[in-house]
Amino acid sequence: MSEDTIVKINEVITHFFDANTSVDWVPVKVIMPKLIEAGVFNKDEKKGLPIRKVLRKLDLESNLSKIPTVHAERRLDTVYWYLVRPGKKYMPKESISPLTKKEQKLLAVQNSDEYYLVSLCDSLLKQKASRKHTFDTLVGNLHKRGKGRTKLPLDAYYEDLKLVLAFFEKNKVETGEVDEKEQARKEQIKYYNSLKKKAISNKKLRLIEVDYALFERNDAKKMIRNTENDTLVLKGILKDFL
Repeated sequence: MSEDTIVKINEVITHFFDANTSVDWVPVKVIMPKLIEAGVFNKDEKKGLPIRKVLRKLDLESNLSKIPTVHAERRLDTVYWYLVRPGKKYMPKESISPLTKKEQKLLAVQNSDEYYLVSLCDSLLKQKASRKHTFDTLVGNLHKRGKGRTKLPLDAYYEDLKLVLAFFEKNKVETGEVDEKEQARKEQIKYYNSLKKKAISNKKLRLIEVDYALFERNDAKKMIRNTENDTLVLKGILKDFL
């Protein structure tokens, strides 16, 4: 999305609120006719799909701030997009129920650094990864009751490319003593990772391990998410597949 297009969208939004002084917020689909008049889009589809596509792309790139009037109402599998007058707040006409635990878990996943990086890889490879992919033959230890085994998920699997991506932090520094329970968990993770590598090798797949330390992060070890720089790093990692 070009910067000129973003500027035009913001201009249309400004003119809309200037002409509709009694309106504090609207669904983005409301301004589609004005965006078409301004030449931003040629036509409307599915009640605002063109502008929603722009917002989704900016959201994926962590660049929603380029359209400062946008408000994203995030639900389980959907984002509802609104435009809010500068200085005002989005106030839904109907109360929205609190997020369920399932919704909270999904949002946590979608906001994770791993989810962000896999999305960038999808764009570079022009394929959509199977996230947390499992194979019937790749399973963990027996459950405590001695029945059943849990399938071990792979972070990202590109079937056509025969490629598996695993995200990890190599240089994580431990502070303080580690209790027996935590140590047992670490040993289990190490063991399960060895099972994954063996299964990947047996299926003649390529495994690429991606260390979070390769990317710029803040003091809390969360990625800063500079999309341009992060994409350059991933291009180097995925060079054999580009």
